[in-house]
Amino acid sequence: MKILVTGGAGFIGSHVVDAFVAAGHDVLVVDDLSTGHRENLNPRARFHQLDIQDPRTAELVRDERPEVLDLHAAQMDVRRSVADPLFDARINILGTIHLLEAARQAGVRRVLFVSSGGAVYGEQETFPAPETHPTNPVSPYGVSKRAGELYAFYYQAEHRLPFVPERAGAGVFVLRPPAG
Repeated sequence: MKILVTGGAGFIGSHVVDAFVAAGHDVLVVDDLSTGHRENLNPRARFHQLDIQDPRTAELVRDERPEVLDLHAAQMDVRRSVADPLFDARINILGTIHLLEAARQAGVRRVLFVSSGGAVYGEQETFPAPETHPTNPVSPYGVSKRAGELYAFYYQAEHRLPFVPERAGAGVFVLRPPAG
């Protein structure tokens, strides 16, 4: 299966890439290396140094036509999101929409969207928080990650682009072709 992982040079993304490669998948990595590191890259994955907002990233998705798009790339600094909410929204909201639209156009069969449990839940009522816990983010970062989830729900409902939300951020995904 061909899988494109954004943020695949980051700590979590690189481990996910390693698991996909070990499982025999054809893996492409998109990362701008703003927080990821070249040494994290799996040598068996094809690397493209691109920002998720760059039109060339959408072209890559459309040209490569991956079956799965795994979205790890994000502005993840909560303090920066508070200091500059527009920067956070440009990357985390507009960047996500940019990728979802490219996935729709390319006929991607499944999107894996990595959110952030702690940030989207806000002040938790129970620990650990189940995925049914109310989402009340208290930072622009949490708001932007929740917005990404909601846009993924929209693309699933409107465009039949199946997606799997992952709030823990370190889950291992078992990939099977979508039914139908």
